[in-house]
Amino acid sequence: MGLAMLSYEPDVICASADEWRRLRLSTLLEQAGYHVRTCATARELLQLAAHRRPQIDDIGVLLLDIQLSDRIPAASIVSALRRSGSTVRTVVLAESHRETEIIECLRVGADDFVHLPAEPSEVVDIVGRVLSLPNIR
Repeated sequence: MGLAMLSYEPDVICASADEWRRLRLSTLLEQAGYHVRTCATARELLQLAAHRRPQIDDIGVLLLDIQLSDRIPAASIVSALRRSGSTVRTVVLAESHRETEIIECLRVGADDFVHLPAEPSEVVDIVGRVLSLPNIR
């Protein structure tokens, strides 16, 4: 095993204010074979993106909670990513009663959403489906 194998980039970033949700999703996705990084705030997410730029688009999927712990709405984050030219796939995580916010995220460029709570297989299926979408951005 070479050094390059030791410093892989994540396939999935899970951004959620809920620590338990981050842990469950990262464990689930790692068991499905993905490399996962987690963050709780928009600031952490932006720091990760800035550190990885221009490789942010190498991330397979960003699982993005509808609102992070610093109260930045997911739609604002998705919009900022799209304005910056990022093609990172984005899946919004939200309870079904947040439908208006989910629709806004999709309008500004999110690729899909997951109604919470979700079955583990549903999350893995959505990540796989979104990864297989053609890159049309």
